[in-house]
Amino acid sequence: MMAGPVLRAGAWPAVASATAATMAAGSCGVLFPAATTVLFLLSFALLAAASAFTLDKPASLVVDVTPTEAFRRTAVRALALLVPLTAGAVLLVAGALRGLALPWGSAALALAGNVLLGFAVAAVGRTRTGEPGAAASAAVTNRTPAAKAGFILLVGPVRPGARYTLAAIRANKVDLTTIADIFAAAQPDGDRPRYATVPLTTGDYIAASPIGSPPNFSGIAAR
Repeated sequence: MMAGPVLRAGAWPAVASATAATMAAGSCGVLFPAATTVLFLLSFALLAAASAFTLDKPASLVVDVTPTEAFRRTAVRALALLVPLTAGAVLLVAGALRGLALPWGSAALALAGNVLLGFAVAAVGRTRTGEPGAAASAAVTNRTPAAKAGFILLVGPVRPGARYTLAAIRANKVDLTTIADIFAAAQPDGDRPRYATVPLTTGDYIAASPIGSPPNFSGIAAR
């Protein structure tokens, strides 16, 4: 898996906005010592939000030809934590140079803790809601006579509680629309490929293609 595309597809506007708000609040804390403690606490909370946004949905809409585990995708996105960590470090250094009387060791721990906490909460939330995975892409062509070729490729998630067997689907004894919500299709045209791309979430999917020419299909290829 290439780390660059995953990082480029991140929710950078949200991360940048939260980081900019952090710098604004933290700068006021540096300039006004009486409010430093409160404003630094606010800054660290904003940094926690920025770190959580590194796992926002846009980061997962990346086409990767090789299936990648969620752990590896999360590990790559963790590199984006360098942005909020750097912003927090700049504020701490600025405060130290200005001579503010703060427990800098504790402040550094609070900075790191808030950033990691925001990221951890977002990661756990993904496991509960079903993290969108990398987009799946397929190219389809027909290189056999029409009577033996797949007419169209259909892909969709299986409905909860649906009962079926692949053998029944392949024998055309099951109506696909009763067990799955078809949300992607690609209809080939001879040797010219047709493409379909769709983001996936955790779950079971059916990929099926009626064999032959409509309306008299001889069967269905399914997985």
